[in-house]
Amino acid sequence: MTWPSNKLPRGKAVFKNRLLKSWCELKNIQELSFVNNNFEGTLPSCLGNLTSLRWLSLGGNRFTGNIASYTLWRRLTSLEYLDISFNRFEVPVSFNQFVNHSKLIYLSVGYNTLTTNTEFKNWIPNFQLKFFAIEGCVNLQRLPSFLHYQHDLRILAIEYNQLPGNFPTWLLENNTRLAGLYARDNAFTGPLKLPSSRHLYLEQLDVSNNKLSGHVPANMSSAFPKLISLNMSLNLFEGPIPSDIGGFHLRGLVLSHNFLSGGVPSDLAIGSPSLTFLRLSNNKLTGQIFSKDVRPSLLFYLFLNGNSFEGPLPSNIFLKPLIALDASSNNFSGEIPQGIGDNTKLLQLDLSKNHLEGSIPVEICNLKLIQVLALTENKLSGPVPSCVSGLPLEHIHLDKNQLVGELDALLNISSLKTLDLGYNSFTGNIPCTIGSLSNLNFLLLNNNQLQGEIPTQICLLNKLSIMDVSFNKLYGPLLSCLGNLIQAENDAETGSSYFHTTTRLAWSDFLSWISSARNYHISYDVRTDFSVMDVETRIQFTTKRNTFTYKGSILKYMKGIDLSSNILTGEIPIELGNLSKIHALNLSHNHFVGRIPDTFSNLHEIESLDLSYNSLSGRIPVGLLELYRLAIFSVAYNNLSGAVPPFEAQFSTFDKSSYEGNPLLCGVPLDNERSSTKSSNTSPKVEGHTFQLMPRTR
Repeated sequence: MTWPSNKLPRGKAVFKNRLLKSWCELKNIQELSFVNNNFEGTLPSCLGNLTSLRWLSLGGNRFTGNIASYTLWRRLTSLEYLDISFNRFEVPVSFNQFVNHSKLIYLSVGYNTLTTNTEFKNWIPNFQLKFFAIEGCVNLQRLPSFLHYQHDLRILAIEYNQLPGNFPTWLLENNTRLAGLYARDNAFTGPLKLPSSRHLYLEQLDVSNNKLSGHVPANMSSAFPKLISLNMSLNLFEGPIPSDIGGFHLRGLVLSHNFLSGGVPSDLAIGSPSLTFLRLSNNKLTGQIFSKDVRPSLLFYLFLNGNSFEGPLPSNIFLKPLIALDASSNNFSGEIPQGIGDNTKLLQLDLSKNHLEGSIPVEICNLKLIQVLALTENKLSGPVPSCVSGLPLEHIHLDKNQLVGELDALLNISSLKTLDLGYNSFTGNIPCTIGSLSNLNFLLLNNNQLQGEIPTQICLLNKLSIMDVSFNKLYGPLLSCLGNLIQAENDAETGSSYFHTTTRLAWSDFLSWISSARNYHISYDVRTDFSVMDVETRIQFTTKRNTFTYKGSILKYMKGIDLSSNILTGEIPIELGNLSKIHALNLSHNHFVGRIPDTFSNLHEIESLDLSYNSLSGRIPVGLLELYRLAIFSVAYNNLSGAVPPFEAQFSTFDKSSYEGNPLLCGVPLDNERSSTKSSNTSPKVEGHTFQLMPRTR
């Protein structure tokens, strides 16, 4: 019997406890699941009456209490499957409350609190588990002793525990039929020692994010001949990649974030004909990538970023099966090869942060499936091929190159979510077709030579969260409809989340371990470095005096508009006060006149507000005192007059540099009753993309 997950309202503790107790009347029930509901408190003791129970899943609730204090376990000796993970239980590390559960083969206790107790000396459990998961537990300092007596495990998950000491090779030696060992995010140190004899069943091994050191073992393929995926990333491994690290069955290999050196051995491709996923990112690799005549036939995902490869881009990394290629942050030089057009299955291409030059080849338009194009920080020149307007691109990063031309083609791609063209030499107007980009979250056109008025169609971008058109030659009045932007949540990719529970469907035949084991394999690929795509949007935006790179959940949170360093004129529309969710607004270095709108007191989320270097007049609205999140504020070099806002709340943190250049302003923190600083509206623009604020002292 399964209660539907996520259906019970929170805060109905009495009702839910009564509901739990109602199940106690079903004396002959064999399967019971309350997974992913909002149950809380202690388990009713009457559950011990369900002596025929074989399957009990309590995962994903807020149950409490010490497992050892529940007497119901003494009566539930028919249990074969027990999942208490993702709760608030206290679980004794001895697990001796299950001493008589001879039928138990599946036990998941992760994401609870482990407590120490006196373990039975020489306690040999009556059960032989096939599945044991003890992930993400608080206070787990060592593996439970009963594991020394387990010899039939098929899946073992001990990840996210920060366990110290050497890697427990004995687990592999004791369980010769183990198919998956997941030990990431612990604190294991020293070399990775392999078992003394061949392990014929291991398919997945993950030891990532530990402190393992030394060389990668040279005989990995012979030690684990059935290995399908191997993740050794985020460790301290050094030396070359062993030529025999692969194997006939190997499909996924992740060695990123280590200190590996040398080239990529050809034998890795030759000896691993099934290899589809290879991540070698962030090492010290140099030299050859395979050999020129070696082209892995099934490699779909290749990540070489963050190494020291140099010279022209090798032709054998542009493989026809490729879905994702990341060769960013290396020292590749020369032109992008025209043969890139043969990679017709590519969804993601990242060649950023190299020394590539020449034009973007028109053959790139043959990539009819491409979604991500990142060529940031190279020396590319010339126009962007107009045919890109026919591609299904979602993320374009071409910033920090020497590209020229107009934007018509690039602003005619309706699927776009990110368009970053900053720091180039694009010219012409912002075309009216920009209004068709209804999915656009991030628009960065800063530091170009764009001119003309901002088109009213830009106000149709109701998903926009960051807009930066600073350091151009845009002129004309500021659109009042901009006050309607920055309201909706953006839908940028910020990484995937994972919550593991094994469903009854996945465990369709309880007596066969293989269903849930395979399900765990598949689920594990989703939540680790074997992701199908490696897309993470990164945006550089200037706020609080500095240029920050936003990504992940922070990027989803960040909202800002930068129109600084243009030739915009007229009054600041009062409608900009509707930007209640904005965090940064920069209108500095323009020619705005009139008053600071009183409606700016509605910018409750704002952290950085820069109105400096304009021709604004009148008083500073005292309502700005209500902006409690404000960390950076400048109205310097305008024609403002009267008293500055009272020196309280956030405004007590702003020094005189926030107000200088306004001779008719007075009050704390200005030195004198009236500022003697001469007004200036012609201060030269400063190179680079930063707020024009003087340093503050505290």
